[in-house]
Amino acid sequence: MKTKREAIVVEQFHYDRESETVKPKTDVQVHVNEVTATGEGADAMMAKGKIFQFSVPFKVVLQGFSVSGKITQIVQLLGFKGTPDDISAEEMQKLSRPLVEYIETLTYQVTAVALDKGVQLDFRPEEANDGAE
Repeated sequence: MKTKREAIVVEQFHYDRESETVKPKTDVQVHVNEVTATGEGADAMMAKGKIFQFSVPFKVVLQGFSVSGKITQIVQLLGFKGTPDDISAEEMQKLSRPLVEYIETLTYQVTAVALDKGVQLDFRPEEANDGAE
């Protein structure tokens, strides 16, 4: 699927020091909302395909620290006329992956400074973890 992407925006990013005994938790969600272009050229832009705001709120708790926040990006799906429900799970993962990578990168960079060693997160879709252990 061809896309036109705006810049990724870090709406919120928060780091907290946590107890070493805290229970690990990962909550990373993907929300998609349709948006409409306004102003001069809006009709021509909308004719090229639907525009969505991808939003990824997250909270990750690990031994020693937690990070939380929200990362967003406006993405136009060129030639696409459907709704978010019409986007396959595989395609949704591809479209949201750059935002998730931002969370991984920010976490690594902040922990490299705060803990004197970077912590590399590696988020995978839930389906990829089924039956694995």
